Amino acid sequence: MTRFRTLSAISLAAVTTIVGCTSGDRSPSTGDTAVVPAPAADAPTDSDAPFAFTDADLDAYEKGLRKEIELVQAAKVRGDSAKTPAERGAASQASFETSTAPAAAQALGVPVDRYQATRRTVNRVFETLDFQGRIAGPMELDTARASPEMKQRLASDPFAELAPASATALRARLDALSAVWIEYMNLVAVNG
Repeated sequence: MTRFRTLSAISLAAVTTIVGCTSGDRSPSTGDTAVVPAPAADAPTDSDAPFAFTDADLDAYEKGLRKEIELVQAAKVRGDSAKTPAERGAASQASFETSTAPAAAQALGVPVDRYQATRRTVNRVFETLDFQGRIAGPMELDTARASPEMKQRLASDPFAELAPASATALRARLDALSAVWIEYMNLVAVNG
């Protein structure tokens, strides 16, 4: 019995050592696809600083969302005419923002990470404005069941989270940009 316990302890130690040695970063040459991307070159160094977008970023945002709308509509058409579950699945995945956002940025010739950061930041403002009833978007929220963090978000000015120049730029184009966002959201969130 003692010999069995000793062998079991040695085996457990060996497995732990092997797992510990192989659980780190993996090289793409090993065939694994899990590679940690490098941080964006234009990411702020202060983690509390808001992402500052420009008028040019808002131009790309508007054109990019329009391109994403086209991509989602095309994916839905492919899904409707798909003959196999695999084709329907591929069409459905092609409509996800993880596919459409990078494709739109590439079609516009803008950096994907910058487009996505602008998209994420502006979309958060529009989501808050929609939940607050300040724009006519499709999103709804039961405020009685909202988390304390969400209640605080709903009680705040979403533009206050932005860099001052970004807030000014977005306010100046609020109607046009929110209309494109609403069209996109109606398409993807409400299955338009």
